[in-house]
Amino acid sequence: MVLLQWCTLRPAGPSKICAIRFSSPSRVHSIKIFPTDVQPFGQCPDIIARTEPEAFFLDVYFNAHPVGSPADAKQKLKAPNALMPTVIPYAGGIVEYAVDMGSEFGTRLMIVRGDFETVSMAIYGDVVSDTSPKPTTNSPLTLPTYSSVPIVPALDAAKSNDPTALARNLLALIPDSPSLSLVIRLMFCLKQPNDDWELSEFPHLYSDLNEGEMEMDLDAAFRCLSRPIADDISSEQLHRFAKKVSEAVWPKDDVQSYLIAGILSRSASQDPEFAQALMQALELEAIFDASTMDEDALFTLLDASTNPDISRLLKAPWFLNVLQAVLALPTVTPEMKKACRRLGERVGSWTVFERALAGAPDADYTRAAMFLKDIGKEEKSFGIWLSCITAHEDLFEKVRDAPFYEGVYPLDLMTGSNVSEEITHSEFMAFVRAYVGVASVLAVYAWSDSLPNLHCRERTLGVLRLWQEIPGYRAIISPLLLLPQMTFRLECMTTGNDPPTTAGINAESLLFALAADPQNFLNSDFVRCVRNWEPWSLTWINERERADIERAAKIADEGVGEAVEELVGFAKEGADTILDQGRMRILRVAVAVVMHALDDDTESGTKSGDWMVLQAVWGEHTHGLLNYAIDMFTRINVEVNQGFSLTPPPPTAGLEPLLLLTNESLHLVARLHALSITTSRTVRLLVGGALNMYYCADAASREFTTNTAVRDAALLVKHACAGVLRVFSSGPQDQHNCGPSVVLRTLFEQGIRFNNVDPARRVLCALDLLLGVLPDADDADDLPLGWIATVIPQSLTPLVLFFQHLDPTHKVQLVNRLVSLDRGVLGLGEFLVQGEVKRLAGLMSVMAERGAVIQWEVGAGLEFLAGLMEGEGGEWCIAALRQSDCGTIMSGLFDVNLYSKHLGIIAGRLAENPELLGIELRLVVVAALLRGVQVQEPSMSRMNAFGLVSAVLETTEEKDRDPERLLWEVGHALAAIVDSSDTLDTLDSQSVVNTLLLLDSPSQSDLHGLTSEQWGKLCSHLETTLPLNMLPMLPIIKGFQPSPSPQPMISIIPSSITLPFYDLISLLQPHAPLPSTPPQKHKSLSQAGILGLVALSPPTALLRSPATRGLTKTYTRNDFRELRQMPSARQNTSRLPSMHVDDFVQVEMGSSPLIQPIVPAGDMPQLSPPFTIAKENGYS
Repeated sequence: MVLLQWCTLRPAGPSKICAIRFSSPSRVHSIKIFPTDVQPFGQCPDIIARTEPEAFFLDVYFNAHPVGSPADAKQKLKAPNALMPTVIPYAGGIVEYAVDMGSEFGTRLMIVRGDFETVSMAIYGDVVSDTSPKPTTNSPLTLPTYSSVPIVPALDAAKSNDPTALARNLLALIPDSPSLSLVIRLMFCLKQPNDDWELSEFPHLYSDLNEGEMEMDLDAAFRCLSRPIADDISSEQLHRFAKKVSEAVWPKDDVQSYLIAGILSRSASQDPEFAQALMQALELEAIFDASTMDEDALFTLLDASTNPDISRLLKAPWFLNVLQAVLALPTVTPEMKKACRRLGERVGSWTVFERALAGAPDADYTRAAMFLKDIGKEEKSFGIWLSCITAHEDLFEKVRDAPFYEGVYPLDLMTGSNVSEEITHSEFMAFVRAYVGVASVLAVYAWSDSLPNLHCRERTLGVLRLWQEIPGYRAIISPLLLLPQMTFRLECMTTGNDPPTTAGINAESLLFALAADPQNFLNSDFVRCVRNWEPWSLTWINERERADIERAAKIADEGVGEAVEELVGFAKEGADTILDQGRMRILRVAVAVVMHALDDDTESGTKSGDWMVLQAVWGEHTHGLLNYAIDMFTRINVEVNQGFSLTPPPPTAGLEPLLLLTNESLHLVARLHALSITTSRTVRLLVGGALNMYYCADAASREFTTNTAVRDAALLVKHACAGVLRVFSSGPQDQHNCGPSVVLRTLFEQGIRFNNVDPARRVLCALDLLLGVLPDADDADDLPLGWIATVIPQSLTPLVLFFQHLDPTHKVQLVNRLVSLDRGVLGLGEFLVQGEVKRLAGLMSVMAERGAVIQWEVGAGLEFLAGLMEGEGGEWCIAALRQSDCGTIMSGLFDVNLYSKHLGIIAGRLAENPELLGIELRLVVVAALLRGVQVQEPSMSRMNAFGLVSAVLETTEEKDRDPERLLWEVGHALAAIVDSSDTLDTLDSQSVVNTLLLLDSPSQSDLHGLTSEQWGKLCSHLETTLPLNMLPMLPIIKGFQPSPSPQPMISIIPSSITLPFYDLISLLQPHAPLPSTPPQKHKSLSQAGILGLVALSPPTALLRSPATRGLTKTYTRNDFRELRQMPSARQNTSRLPSMHVDDFVQVEMGSSPLIQPIVPAGDMPQLSPPFTIAKENGYS
């Protein structure tokens, strides 16, 4: 990016238009405006900017110049001199405005219009050309690396020992400003009437607790606490006032309960000693019971319980019993139920929060963070907590002395999705510090806006806008800006901004960021704020964005009916629907409105939300909202899939909002499942879409590691995909046709359908979803009777096909899960194992044709079998292998001198119970163990190979053994042991002797592979290590004769395979069938007719009589094609005329492909030797 232009513009004429023409097509990236008397360039001190007035609007138009070939330019731009407009609100200072012109257009002309006298600006961008130069060399590009930019320490409250320092500094910008603690109480806890603001003593107006020495009733005490208490009040005054309150208590009734709750609430934000004095003086158990607790008293106590001292007292069992009694009342309202549940949760959460502050080993950091999220929903609770955390020395000391946080930004703990065990104490304390810092700055903003003080307000809004763009801080500030007074203040800041102001621009930016979260539209204050915007009245938000936000707010304001209408309308629009940023915002708000109505049943304990949604659907004269929700999800799925195919994707809308919309729509589908009747087609459509979306989300979570927003959204989508499939597969057994069976079958089928995606990743994604759908082994007892026997047989064929596409590790994982659920009912594990063995045995016959690939595939199959046998409960697999053709596989590998490192494990487990094996399989197991010793397989060193060999041979009869073959294996195994070890300490001498005795035969005494020296060394070792009772056997052993022979060239099957690209392409080509012709049909003379004797090619040409001109024959339509299909037209071949085509093909296929020259007799020294395809000529 370079400086394209520096200029100071002065409008000419009444139109107030200026123009800038670039010498060549350029792409503008940014425009920076400088105020008067500023030097924009340090190297050019003589250049001084001049911009007047201080604030104005600029209308900027760019001439759209298409970039590319002339053909592309004609398609891109139909109208000449097309202008791309934009508006710049300038509110003073050095401001840079980003310009996104895209990659398809540049500009040669920039037109500026506005109500200004002069403006100095620098235009930055790149010079572009109409034709892109073709690269002459291939230069690799380096992927950019991104790193988080740390915040300035003065603005980073998460790492500050005093998180309120920034708020105090901002408050100091106001002359004669009060203390931060007083500002917090006045802005959130004890709001003063308008008349007090006009008094000269304000804000230092305090409650007089000594007012009237006569007796005080509860109403007077409640009104007395409407103002703050002075910081220098004595302890005696506080206790004396508390005593008066206790003396004013009368018999229980709802009025007294409300007044006492109000007194506690107003004292909660005051001096800590005041609340403690009230707690000591009042007998709350004699004041509150279920009959005196109405809705107002409950919500007032909810605010009061934000104070830690009051919360500890209300945590008593008697008060919790009162809340339970209120919930049991027949006259309880839904709002009272919400208040009781929240109040019970809050009095318990203070203890959790204090343990988290102290860093206790069992601290629940997630619940402590949710406590802060809950108190931020009401202004008074929020203000009381902020007063307590800053005024209680014991609490603030823990915040101040927290361990240092090494991260760049604080963690987002407001979602509640973080696992408490994964959060450290320093991470939680950084979050608390950030929360305290943001809350304190919000208090200062409210105070500066109330006065108003423009300078402090502008600075404070700038800090809030910066925080809203930073992860971690954004999660804290967004819900706090939804407090009623905050949305009202921001709304006032966005009206009447002509000329534009910095504070107004910052306020619009804050509200626009809030509009990105659909949950914020559920806040009535925020909806009222954005709906009060007039068209073309905003400075930072353009009109199209304003209209989209206003449409979303209208849906939220009008309720479920409007939301259902939007969802149904979008589902009916089809695939041609434009899904831009504005439409995604509207859909997300519609989904949030419906979900809020459905989730309200859980909070209130009623079913009114379900009924409301059903009525809204019927009001649209339709039914089946679930089907429309799935259609909406399918349309979104298509949009997301375009960005993750193997071909270059077209440009799509922002990925993060698409993923978030997907996540929310999946939650809606899962929630509607209980209210709807589903069909198998609907479930298959959903499962296929969920698999596609899971694949895309998995790819996004791995590719967008630097973009935390996209990565987090992708992880949410993965969780939602797995969750919705679990919901649809957990239906009752009598609905298996639309439940688990169709979900599993669709996953098996769709998992191996690779439509322009990475096959390996898609299979693994399908497996992840399968393992999430299948119940765990611990949950198998909770399944309905006969679940496995009902569900799995309907998906058996696709299960086998899917199973064959998995790698060995994941095959083991899937089979173990199925076996744990089957528990021997269907023998599912045995079926899959025996099928795999049968497939591997079939591969042995084609190993010579495609050796490397088949070897790797056989090795992978053996790895799968070994993985099953190694795990716990592998006895069923061993029993299945006993009844299979695994001996055929082992023998086939031995015949071609191949060995797998997993073969020793299989043979060792089979040898544990040799009496259950067949005779042939026993001998093959013995050979496999001995081969493992020969290749020095590590698994052989962990087991006594010769001990297993002798144990297996002992179970066989002498006539069944093959001494010649086995002695060959034993000899080479002993030779390998002697060569690999100098001491032979690991050799089991007794097992070796027993093995040789069992193989002793008069007709065969040669030990192949052993030299005389090796045999002598081995015999010497046996003499010194054999026990006394076996020494008489030593002469028999020495009767064997060593027979030196080279060690066999046994190759280990590799665990991975590397193929040239050409070979890989040939492997992927489908097998071409051998061509054949139908049998000859001999026609008699009577059938052929007279034309059968005519020697013309073809004879029917006489009847067709095509037009001929000179020596050229003219064919019309398909004459030529039809003539060439005649039998007589296909005689021009290399075969003899009297030979049938099938016979000719047989001769051709049976002949050698090499041309063997016929060499005449006699010496011909001038000829080179015949060339053959062999290794010495570079062929393998």
